[in-house]
Amino acid sequence: MVETEQTFRAAPGPLWRAEPFRVFFPLGVVLAWVGVSHWLLYGTGLRATYSCELHGFVQMQAFLMSFAVGFLFTALPRRTRSAPPSAAEMMLAAAALIATAAGALAERWWVAQAGYAIVFLVVLQFAGRRFLGRAAGRRPPAAFVLVPIAVVQGLVGSGCIAAASLKVASPWASAFGKLLVEQGVFLCLVVGIGSLILPLMSGVAPPSDLGSTPTETRRAAAYVAAGVMIFASFVLEQDGWARIGPLLRAGVVAAALASGAGTLRPPGKRGLHRRLVWLSVWLMPAGLVLSALCPDFRVAALHVLFIGGFGLMAFGVATHVSFGHLGLDHLSAGRPPAVVALAIGFLLALMARLAADFSATYFDHLSWAAGAWLLGSAIWLGFLAPHFLRRPGA
Repeated sequence: MVETEQTFRAAPGPLWRAEPFRVFFPLGVVLAWVGVSHWLLYGTGLRATYSCELHGFVQMQAFLMSFAVGFLFTALPRRTRSAPPSAAEMMLAAAALIATAAGALAERWWVAQAGYAIVFLVVLQFAGRRFLGRAAGRRPPAAFVLVPIAVVQGLVGSGCIAAASLKVASPWASAFGKLLVEQGVFLCLVVGIGSLILPLMSGVAPPSDLGSTPTETRRAAAYVAAGVMIFASFVLEQDGWARIGPLLRAGVVAAALASGAGTLRPPGKRGLHRRLVWLSVWLMPAGLVLSALCPDFRVAALHVLFIGGFGLMAFGVATHVSFGHLGLDHLSAGRPPAVVALAIGFLLALMARLAADFSATYFDHLSWAAGAWLLGSAIWLGFLAPHFLRRPGA
């Protein structure tokens, strides 16, 4: 616990900059509602058309990226003992996330991709100045070499999608870009960031700094190789190896998390949110394997990755960060009703989405899945929102 407090002690500056998660976690939930409510509105007849691209882009590029930015903007200054994000960085990142969702809503895909790319550029310069600058008190762990690999995949993917939407690239580029932004970015971020946050959540000592020992240097090289294999798996899949590609990245992700984050063992501390994060770790490769073995139900299988993997992990980690910073440590070892509601809502949403492809009421099931997801996330945000607005000790 001492190591946890030292690693993540409060950064100086105004509260909204010292603890950026107070801004970006709620923003992420609101943006997620935009993407998820799309199916609820269509299923109930309040919207006449639907768009799978709108739903996917908003969820992956706005909702999840907002949670990622909130975590990185909060954790990196603490890890490196450096300054918090500037007001300009905070506002630019928030505006770019909103622009990403707005572009998708308007079906101006190049606008959405431009906003997404700006988010990455802000994060890249923010992280680079802290890890490479002389003022940095510490260096990142070895697995953080996957963060710039995730950024590259995001920028390449968004460029491919934008080019295809503007008719200057083939549909192949669009499909490849979607693989990168919908899977590649967050598979790399989960493995890279998970090596730091998952041991802390489980009660294990965090990893050493990159380059501190020859062992850590070798680990960094192994993580680079993992990132390259994840990228190669998308090239294979897009070139027709529809089974080999997902199976390759499922194996890489499972092995990297097991060796780097110790996920072969259940969390060493109590707390429902910790169990949910541990479950999400294994639902990610499970979804990839299912998509490879059941190609006729590929989209449904991938929602095991999206809902049970990425979504559940984002909220589980956000719960841990929020409890630790908002004076709610006494809830960390228990089962707060808001976290129970979140878990039930997400698992019901996952089951409804999987059942949709096997039913005669496909869009009704999507509507039920959206409703369950929205309710679970709304209860979670409703519980934490007053604490996000309250100063420590108030």
